[in-house]
Amino acid sequence: MVVVLVVGVLAAAEVINLPGNLRTTLGLDEGLQYPPCRVGLYRHVPAKPPPPPGHWRFEPPAPRAPVEGSAIAIGPVIYATNGERPNNLHTVLAYDTRTQKWSQPTSSPIGLNHTQVATHDGKLYLAGGYLDGYEATNQFWEYDPEADRWHELAPMDKARGAAAAAVIGDKLYVAGGAPQTFYGANSEGTPYGTLEIYDFKTGEWETGPEMQLPRHHTVGVAVGGKFYVAGGRSGLLDLNNDKPPVAAFERYDPASGKWERLPHMPFGVGFEGITAAEGKVVTIGGEDQAHWEEGGGWADASAWTFDPKTNRWERLPDLHIERRGFGAATADGRIYALMGSYCPGLTPTGPQGTRTVESLPVSALDRQ
Repeated sequence: MVVVLVVGVLAAAEVINLPGNLRTTLGLDEGLQYPPCRVGLYRHVPAKPPPPPGHWRFEPPAPRAPVEGSAIAIGPVIYATNGERPNNLHTVLAYDTRTQKWSQPTSSPIGLNHTQVATHDGKLYLAGGYLDGYEATNQFWEYDPEADRWHELAPMDKARGAAAAAVIGDKLYVAGGAPQTFYGANSEGTPYGTLEIYDFKTGEWETGPEMQLPRHHTVGVAVGGKFYVAGGRSGLLDLNNDKPPVAAFERYDPASGKWERLPHMPFGVGFEGITAAEGKVVTIGGEDQAHWEEGGGWADASAWTFDPKTNRWERLPDLHIERRGFGAATADGRIYALMGSYCPGLTPTGPQGTRTVESLPVSALDRQ
């Protein structure tokens, strides 16, 4: 009782910062619309198994702090694309892992967030996303870093954002996602299970078989010629949606044209980072946004690897800073987690972003 009283007094005086649900419980706020946000306040890591030895290294911070964007490596350069309102919808940043220097080589032709980024033959591709952060689009864009030129390609059949994407051979695979007009929508936020496949040789899209579990705020990566889709949210795209994120993990085999359920992720998580290294899937961070407007939810700091040979998940060292809605990539022998947010949900000016970048040597996977 004494502890609760002391905490209440300190919180009322704003000496300490509490999540919104605890402030409301203590009678300090009624119906707080935007809970406070700071590093560590919503940090989540599972207790077991413990993380192995090793640590992530801080890289030079990015010049901006985009949230709910994407990242992809083209050779030794990592491109971080787009982000939330009001400042990062057109943002394209480039981090050269050899020189450890940042640049902003271009801006996307349209303002997007929750877009799907991929690379093929040295070029960058943006598939779908939310236009100016609101309505979903089916537009498909190509950026050539050598020529510094954007080109619009044939659109997807379905307008969607917050989907999973990866390139295998000469084809791009995009699965899941959802439409969105405004947060608070009901049936308009129903997640998709739809798979669309773009052929870079013919310039045409085709529809593939549906994922077993439709979801949005999911992520995807290609490993060993197969398309892996991890986590996400299966509920409506709605601020009042209190369904937790899912731990579903599926794999699509282009050779057989079939989806396969794999061992679940260690816990349900959405909008995590994902990349591939050493023939393994690597997932990093992520979120649970259930009841974030009341101070609930979390941003994760753990990292995991899935080995298709053993069909097992293993834990990697934890991030220094928990993050969600960010890009991950592998380049020059290291795995990168770039920017994102350390709090679930929004603030009056959008999500609170971090400019921090962390990297882990690929050799850390060999210890698993």
